[in-house]
Parts: sequence; C-alpha cells; structure tokens
Amino acid sequence: MEYQEAVAYIYEIPKFSSKHSLDYTRDFLHRLGDPQKQFETIHVAGSNGKGSVCAMIHSVLFTSGVRVGLFTSPHLVHLTERFVVNGEKVEEETFLRAFHKVKNVVDDMVKEGASHPTFFEFIFAVGMVIFREAKVDMAVIETGLGGRLDATNVLRKPFATVITSISLEHTEYLGDTLQKIASEKAGILKQGVPVIFDAKIREVADVIFAAARPLKAPTYPVYPGDIEIVSRGQDGISFVFDLDGHKKPVKIPFVADYQVENAALAMEVCELLIKRGTISLESFYKGMSKVQWQGRMQKIDENIYLDGAHNPDGMKQFVACVSQMKEKPRRLLFSMVKEKDATLSISILSRGLAFSKIVVTEIEGARKLSASWMAEEFKKHTHAEVIVEPSPVKAFDAVKKGAEGETIFCTGSLYLIGEILKIKEDYHD
Repeated sequence: MEYQEAVAYIYEIPKFSSKHSLDYTRDFLHRLGDPQKQFETIHVAGSNGKGSVCAMIHSVLFTSGVRVGLFTSPHLVHLTERFVVNGEKVEEETFLRAFHKVKNVVDDMVKEGASHPTFFEFIFAVGMVIFREAKVDMAVIETGLGGRLDATNVLRKPFATVITSISLEHTEYLGDTLQKIASEKAGILKQGVPVIFDAKIREVADVIFAAARPLKAPTYPVYPGDIEIVSRGQDGISFVFDLDGHKKPVKIPFVADYQVENAALAMEVCELLIKRGTISLESFYKGMSKVQWQGRMQKIDENIYLDGAHNPDGMKQFVACVSQMKEKPRRLLFSMVKEKDATLSISILSRGLAFSKIVVTEIEGARKLSASWMAEEFKKHTHAEVIVEPSPVKAFDAVKKGAEGETIFCTGSLYLIGEILKIKEDYHD
C-alpha cells in the first residue's frame, strides 16, 4: 500500500471493528515485540488541555536534548500529526513502514480468528512502533477517550501521570458526574508513579487523592490560586508559578489564560525531570517559550482566530479569553459534534459574548450535528444574524464576506479547526 491507501484503510476501520479489552491490546502489542516497553513514557489524561500539556512537556524535553516522541489525538489536517519525533511530525515514509509492520500482525491475528483492532488501537500501535524505530528515550502519550479502559493504559510504569482539567464529556461512556469521570481518568494512575493534576474542583481532586492513596502514588495538585499572571501580550503570557523555589516568570507563546493552568501542570512534571537530572532549568524556560500547538486561540490571519473549545468547560474558557482580548465587533464560525452538550455550550457562548454574525456549519461523519438545529439554539439566545451553511468551505467564505474591521472566531470542535486549516492549506497550495 502507498501512503494514501494506508490512510484510507485506517479511516475504514470504524466500519468493521469495536473496542477491545486492555488484555487484547497487550497481546496485540506483544505480537509487535512490545514496542511501548522500549522507552520511558509520560501519560496524560483529562477533559481539556491534555494535548497542550503534552506539547509543552515535549517541547521542554526536545529543547533539553532528550530524544522524545509525542502521541496525541485528534489530528487537525494530516494523520501524521499524531506522531511527532523531536519536534517534527513523522514523514509519510516513516509512517508507512510502521503501518505495514502493524498491518502484517493484524492480518495474522484476523486469520487466527481474532477481531480487528479499532481505529485508535491500530494507530496507537503504529505510534509505538514509530517511536521504537526512532529510538526515542521518552514518549509523551495522550489518552484517547477516558483513561482506565483506554488503549494507552497498557503503559506499565510511566515516569509520571498527568490529569488535566475535568468536565462533563462523553457521559455515555465515562459517567454522568464529575466524580465518575474523574475516576475513569484516574484509572491511569500506577503504583508508586507520581500524579500531577488540576485540583481546582474539590470533588475531582478528592477522587484523585483517593485513587492515589492505595497505590502510594505521590500527588502533586495544581491550584490556580498559586499561579500569578505577570503580563499579557499579542506574543504570549508571562506568569509565576513556584518551580522548586524558582520564581522567575515563565513565558508561553499563547494568548489564552487557560494555557497558564496547562503550563503549570507541565511545570510540575518538568520539576520532577529537573530533580532527576533529565533536563536543566535553563532548557525548561527555553522549551516553554517556544511551544507549538495548533488550534488553541491560534491566529491564522490578521483578523481570524481558531480555538478548539469543544465542550461547556472549554466554552467558558474561550469566552473568558475573548472577553479579555476586547476584539470588537466579532463574528463567529461554529460547529460541534453530537456528544459534547451543544445546548449548554451554545448558551454559554451566546450569554458570554456578542457577535454581529454567526455562521453554523457541520462536520461530516457519524458524529455530525445538524447545522439547522444548532442555528435554532443560537436564535434562542441572540439577536445576531445566524446563517446555516452545512459545507465548511462555504461557511468559511460566508463568515469572511464583508468582515472588514471585524474579528472572526472559529470554535466548537477540533474537527472544525482541522477543516479550516485544510482550507487554508489548499488555498496556499
């Protein structure tokens, strides 16, 4: 198979597979030679911010001279974005070599009567093979959905586990309360392995403390009250968070305040790495200053911002960030997927921000939410002009038309952000 054929094959997997147990994933990886055991790992779960935290830790390790891999999801434009080695997404040829190794094993499993891995199980295996072949020293691994039953939870003993902010998401799979969801995320904790976590919600923190106790896992809670923002600007935010007694301000190249809390989580992990001698304090500051992570209040044009807020908690953070930016007048391009509580998200967005024009579009696939339905929800809360345009390409054109002097914000789904970045890429091609 060539690259495009391999990608097409992977995208077809959801049509004929279903989720398996962790024992299945362990056997699957064992057949591949247990690639995940060939390097150290840092394992990150959570509802919001886990990709950003992973990117920050990866940037610091890379800057420090550690050969490091990064496995995240979803991708925005290209499947290969999910696999990063030393700051660069892998080449198509590298991906293809790992794909064929994995597919050969899968073909043998199917011949023996075993079921086919899911989309996520397959690409997780591809990622682990890529990192083994690249001879990484450490890999930063983001969970897919949840934690306890996630395919990534076959990692035996990470250097550290991280749980970012928790909110109500995927309630049909993870539970209908914050405590239940936190319990699922805390399923990644391991015996004696430090856990760094967002402790701003008391009931969530209590669940994580309780899960860590019998495992004798050292706990490192991060409280927002311990973080002090020093300055904000178009090129980023500077803040102070106690790093082993060091009070020097940390600069991150993001404009959204919520990234400061993510950075504090990454800092706690880095403090442990500094104490072990894996990285230096100097490389920590340098690595944090040049983190790259697409789709998080990302400015792609003079008046266009993209943000991957995709659930009610993310919308609250998005509203707070845009309110501080004081960009007016504003336009909105919006879409969400089915399971993310669009009703509450639209309410939060409409009550928190005023827009002169709102364009609602759809993301294709089984998770598609009707643009017409979302538009009706917006009309309950706003007097702004609301336009329905199911095609993301046409929707992007519609929100830009006549927008001189206005700022456009695109949010609601990382899939929408991916569509816009693809449109921009196609235009430049």
